[in-house]
Amino acid sequence: MENASRVSSEEELLKLREEGKISQAEYNDLLGAMGKQLAVGTEVRTLEHSIQDSKRKLGRIAFYLMLAGIVVPIMAFLICFAIAAGGEGDVIFSVCLFLCVLAEIPAFVIGVISWPNVLGKATVITIAIVTVITLLLMS
Repeated sequence: MENASRVSSEEELLKLREEGKISQAEYNDLLGAMGKQLAVGTEVRTLEHSIQDSKRKLGRIAFYLMLAGIVVPIMAFLICFAIAAGGEGDVIFSVCLFLCVLAEIPAFVIGVISWPNVLGKATVITIAIVTVITLLLMS
């Protein structure tokens, strides 16, 4: 689309030059300005696109880190509790809760950074809900 508009603009400039309405120097200046304008517009679009891609990737990372922070400590608790045959359950629970918090804090921060992405929002909201439920159950 940009190429079509550029070609039509170049044709219009050429027509004006041939009709004698603008000089060769003016034609060259306007043609150069059009080229710079298109290049700047392309750079801005590329920068915006790369920012959106990075937020999308960060949202995905935050979501997977959040899932790992929930699933891995639960699995570790179940396995360790089964191995210990129920003994030292409080210590095992404390260690697994620490692992959960250790994984959820970076997931929350990355989720806030990638807030425009759906997975970033889901991560932040899920971690907030899990935190509230955990605090209510522990008190």
